[in-house]
Amino acid sequence: MMKLMPRCFFLLLLLIFFACSHSTEDKNHFPVTAFLEEELSRIDSLPIAIIRTRETYGLSDTTVMDKKEFRTLAMQLMGIDLREKKHRNNYQELVLEDAALGNISIGYTTEDPDLPIRKIELNIDASSNKIKSIFAERQEKEAEKLLIRKILWTSSTELMVNTSVYKEGQLLNNLTERYNWAIGN
Repeated sequence: MMKLMPRCFFLLLLLIFFACSHSTEDKNHFPVTAFLEEELSRIDSLPIAIIRTRETYGLSDTTVMDKKEFRTLAMQLMGIDLREKKHRNNYQELVLEDAALGNISIGYTTEDPDLPIRKIELNIDASSNKIKSIFAERQEKEAEKLLIRKILWTSSTELMVNTSVYKEGQLLNNLTERYNWAIGN
């Protein structure tokens, strides 16, 4: 009987471990695409212009951008539905709350090299539960070049994209694009 007790205890611990580690519960990731659609719809409804500023090689150029073109660009850069089955289990979620700053940060990261969006981080105002900003990192291959994009969407204000272009590990160019639609910024 005494020899049987440790074996039963070990089997019970093993059973608990497998029951906890193989959860069938679906992950409930934040609906990034739905948030972007809401922001883009708000932009479409306002009689404002989207100002695009491009800066590369120390030169700057400012133009007005069409809202439909901006919508397409924004969805291409950041439009990922983390709740879709193909993405749901490829991203790990980390939620942090800083009570002193009144900020909640929800981060999603992946190690899958086939997914272009490697990281998404949402910053949320803890008192109002409104999104302040979304940061994303994207990696894509284009011919022999590697494009690394750092994207910052600031709610109701602007989209900023910094694109670094590499070839054989060497930085070829940095392009910063700002799309601003807030009055006074």
